[in-house]
Amino acid sequence: MSSGHRYEAVGDGNIGVEAEVISPVRDTSSVNDESIGYETSIPIHPKILAPLSYMVPLVAGLIVILLERRNTYVRLHAWQAVIFSLVVGVFSMLLFWVPFVPTLIHIASFFATGVCMYRAWRDAETLTFFKLGVVGDFAERQVLGSTVLPF
Repeated sequence: MSSGHRYEAVGDGNIGVEAEVISPVRDTSSVNDESIGYETSIPIHPKILAPLSYMVPLVAGLIVILLERRNTYVRLHAWQAVIFSLVVGVFSMLLFWVPFVPTLIHIASFFATGVCMYRAWRDAETLTFFKLGVVGDFAERQVLGSTVLPF
């Protein structure tokens, strides 16, 4: 799937590593400079749509994945939000019998989601994707590389 964006990975894949999504190269004489790289299928600016993917765990991200087809930046954040919420849910279910562990997992995921929302909002101007280690790598593969899931 081609969204019209060139992509360059930056960093070594550790938690909190940034990967840059570079906006497409175009003739800017006929297009408003503020709109380059910000076209979306959903009529919401990526600065709002990317953090919105993290708002309601799993649901908001899935809605954005299904509706957004043009903006790589937004799709990367939507996939990361969905995968992260699934990982948190699985770990919580697997460790439900250990006292306080599921609570600690949910508290940590709340703060991690807040950081991801903030970074998605802040980095929308430069189209820099803040990824959460393995979760971010998997999200990149879903959007840019060999898709494992049927979306």
